[in-house]
Amino acid sequence: MPKETGSRSSSQLFRSNWLTVFVVELAVISIINGFTILTFARNRHLRKRTTYLIINLTIADFFVGAVAGPMHIYHTLTFERGSGFGWGKFIVMFLDNVFTSCSLLNLAMLSLERLHATLFPFRHSTMLDWVFFKAVFCIWFLAVIPASAAAALFLITPQDIKYVWVSLIIAVLFTVIVSYVIIALNVKRKAPPYSSGAVSSDRKLTVTLLVVIVLSTLAILPMFFYVVLEISTRLRGFSDEAKFNIREVLFNVFFYANSFVNPLVYTLRMKEFRKATRVWCSSANTASRSHIIEMNKVTG
Repeated sequence: MPKETGSRSSSQLFRSNWLTVFVVELAVISIINGFTILTFARNRHLRKRTTYLIINLTIADFFVGAVAGPMHIYHTLTFERGSGFGWGKFIVMFLDNVFTSCSLLNLAMLSLERLHATLFPFRHSTMLDWVFFKAVFCIWFLAVIPASAAAALFLITPQDIKYVWVSLIIAVLFTVIVSYVIIALNVKRKAPPYSSGAVSSDRKLTVTLLVVIVLSTLAILPMFFYVVLEISTRLRGFSDEAKFNIREVLFNVFFYANSFVNPLVYTLRMKEFRKATRVWCSSANTASRSHIIEMNKVTG
């Protein structure tokens, strides 16, 4: 994402003001999404066609916290913008951007998947698993393009990196908005052609993913508006330190927050996921108590 230097370097400002906040947020993102991935992994009945893209989003968000965030910290503390191209720097910047890009693109793909399920319910219900696997591959492949462009621009012409992110966010928001407008109009206009039980389950999943997408969009928009204002030079009157602090609030606190809201929504709205999580926690507690009892017997 865009970075600038002023009277105090970005590394000094980041270290003094935002490092602790960012580390805590990354830890929360990694732990929550890691726990969600393990829940899906331990419960086979949760791994089905309707959750493949959700699992992929969770994996991307986990790597946002475990890899992209640390790379962001590293390059903020060590790299200077426009310092010249180098493969080592490029790889660090690429890892900083690719998982965030994948997370954003996954939101768009989830919207398109729900749109297809609404417009073509029978065809969607008969699709094979490989179609969803191809969609996952497509998301990761497409994520490489903006991540590579952002990494190269940061090192060569850093003032242009903002255009990459504005273009990506606009494309994602356009896809999400158009998809759900069509879904809403279709649901309102047409009676469902299949069983009421299937309708209820499918609509609940659609609403759940809508909540995920809305919350993620609300987390993304502040950073988007900041970049737009920066492009339009509306922030020219602010000092470099003030712009840095505003950007870090919007980027660290809000933008990265979209990577941990998803598991919270799953827990609140997906009954199967909530039940599996509760069973896993109960079994973990039971195993822990058994281990403590065995240890007490041995030491006694």
